[in-house]
Amino acid sequence: MPMLHAVALLLVLAPAQSVLSPEAAEYNTKAMRFYDAGQLAPAVDEFYAAYRSMPDARRDLAGREQLAGSMRSTLLDLHEQTGEAAPLCRLQSILQEHGDALAAAYPNDLDKLETRSARARHEEATQLAAFDPDACKPPPPPIAAALPAPEPPAPAPSTSPAAAAQPPADDRIPPRQLKIAGGVTLGLSAVLLGVMTYGLATEASQRARVAEINDKPADCPLTLAEFNDLQTSRGHALAGRRIAIGTGVAAGVTAALGTTLLVLAHRSARTKRWSAAPWWSPTGGGLTLHVKLGTAR
Repeated sequence: MPMLHAVALLLVLAPAQSVLSPEAAEYNTKAMRFYDAGQLAPAVDEFYAAYRSMPDARRDLAGREQLAGSMRSTLLDLHEQTGEAAPLCRLQSILQEHGDALAAAYPNDLDKLETRSARARHEEATQLAAFDPDACKPPPPPIAAALPAPEPPAPAPSTSPAAAAQPPADDRIPPRQLKIAGGVTLGLSAVLLGVMTYGLATEASQRARVAEINDKPADCPLTLAEFNDLQTSRGHALAGRRIAIGTGVAAGVTAALGTTLLVLAHRSARTKRWSAAPWWSPTGGGLTLHVKLGTAR
C-alpha cells in the first residue's frame, strides 16, 4: 500500500509533457519574458513566431491551440492598454488564419470543437471592435497628382534682314593701346640697357683695379690692405658681370616684345575696313556689305 501512494505521488508531481516543439518552446519563453515585462507587442510577435514554427494544424493541434489562446489574451490586453484598433485587427487576422487552417486539416469534421471555438473567438473580436468598420482595411493607394498639360512650343522667330546683317562685335585690341604698350615696353628695355651698361662699366673698372694690383713686382709682396682690396675688387667685378648678363637678357626680351606690339599696332591700323555677310529668310536672301570709315583709334 505505501508503494502505491508513492507511485501516485510521483505521477502527480511529474511535470506535464509540453505540447510545443523545441523551437516553439524557445519562442514561447521569449514571449513570456516580454509579457512579464509589460511589453505586449513584442510578446505577440514571439507568440506568433512560435505559432508559425508549427505549421501542421493536425499534428500540432494542441500546441497551436495554446499559442492562439496566448495571442488572443495578449492582444486583448494590448487593446485595453492602448485603446487602438490595431490589436483587434491583428487578432481578427490571426483567428481567421487559425480557423481556415483547421477547416483545411479536418474537411470532414467542420463542426469540430476547435474549429467552432476559433470561429467564436473571431466573432467575439469582431463584436469587441467598437470602431469604424473600415479601420482594418488597408489604406487606399495614393492618387497621382494630375500633371498640367504641356504648353505648345513657341514658334521660332523669323530671321529678319536687319538682324542677319548685324556685324559681329569687334573684340580686337585698338591700335592706339598697342602703340602705348609697345612704347612703354621699349622704354623699359632702354632702362634695362642702361643698367646693363652700368654693370659692364663696373666690371671693367674693378678688373682694371685687380690687374693693377697683380702687376706689382714679384719681389714685392702684397700688404694686408692690398690683399683685401684685391678680393673686394674681384667680388665687385663678378657682381657687375652678373648684373650685366641679367639685365641684358631682360632688355632683349622687352625690346622684342615692344617691337612686336608696335608692328601689330601698325598692321591693325592698315587692315581692310569692309566686310561682307550673307543673310537669308523664308522670303528671300541677300548679301550685306559693311564699310568702316574714319581713322584708326
